[in-house]
Amino acid sequence: MRHDIFVPRISESAEEGVLVTWFVEPGAWVREGDLVAEVQVEKTSAEVRAPARGTIAELLVEPGAVIVQGQPIAALDAAEEPVEPAGTPSRPGPAAEGAPVSAPAGAGPAGSASASPQEAPVPASPAARRLAVELGVHLASISGTGPAGRIVETDVRAAAGEGRGAGLVALTPMRRAIAERMRRGLLETAQLTITAEADVTALADELAASSARSGQRATYTAAIVRASALALRDHPRVGASWADEGLRLPERINIGVAVALDDGLVVPVVRDAATKNLEQLDGEIAALAERARTAHLTEDETLGAVLSVTNLGAYRIDAFTPLLNPPQAATLGLGRARPRPAVIDGTIAVRTLVVLSLTFDHRVLDGAPAAAFLDAVVAALEDPGRLL
Repeated sequence: MRHDIFVPRISESAEEGVLVTWFVEPGAWVREGDLVAEVQVEKTSAEVRAPARGTIAELLVEPGAVIVQGQPIAALDAAEEPVEPAGTPSRPGPAAEGAPVSAPAGAGPAGSASASPQEAPVPASPAARRLAVELGVHLASISGTGPAGRIVETDVRAAAGEGRGAGLVALTPMRRAIAERMRRGLLETAQLTITAEADVTALADELAASSARSGQRATYTAAIVRASALALRDHPRVGASWADEGLRLPERINIGVAVALDDGLVVPVVRDAATKNLEQLDGEIAALAERARTAHLTEDETLGAVLSVTNLGAYRIDAFTPLLNPPQAATLGLGRARPRPAVIDGTIAVRTLVVLSLTFDHRVLDGAPAAAFLDAVVAALEDPGRLL
């Protein structure tokens, strides 16, 4: 019996993705559940596994090709005989994280960026391999700047000459998905932004002391995530989402944290953020950001947020207007924290101030409850004892 091998459902917000690599070739013997391919949708990677025991009859898609969730990408001839033929390939397994993955013979087009069986495998991230195929760049000709000389997306773009003159930059599936989501979000929501300034002088001192104590960098991002989570306890309407039948209030306080990538933005989710201290949040956010940058986020790690936090302070941005990440009804933006003159008890003093910008869906909540939520966030940031 012949079985189709399908692309799994990875994302609810984008249909298109990329087939990163094959781990099998036509004629290979596989068991049910064996790893056969890796696919990627919106920077979320997923493993494709064999639905039954048998022989790979045909690969329908080449590495680097655009795929659609749910489409067949290979055919498998199921076999009833439990004994594997002698000399067949050994059971494939997932490549070690950070290890090079090369396409098997016949899996890629002639002249593609994937290494041939005769070539030494080139250490490159899955995202870099995908991009190399899109831009027609040979990985073997690139010197990697990632860990242990691993080739990353920026290396591929540099080799392709992007940013060094006029030209057309190909739209990746991720960029198309972001564009469509932002366009749809602006059309389907009533977005309004309010701002507030927080005096984080005491928080800055506490973060510096925490970094010294633990040896782990304490960040404003973790502080804003915890402050937002605590404020959501008293203002759950901010975490609601719009539905035709009514407003869905959140069951859990999960906060999305925007991570900038070479070709866009991804928002992994910190779950039950109000139950975690600053050190735990810093560690989890750092781990999620690293998984996002190396294209190892799973679908579950990007779903379920009730509010998103985005921080542009590292770019010396004082304030900005964040956009909503539907179906969420609110996004909180954080500018840079820097010394500024402030009036304290009638006198001018130098204080560390930061601007917070809350964009919310006016269909879900009005200005007063949105302002009350933002005020609660500011109050928590100005009193680090609440965050600890």
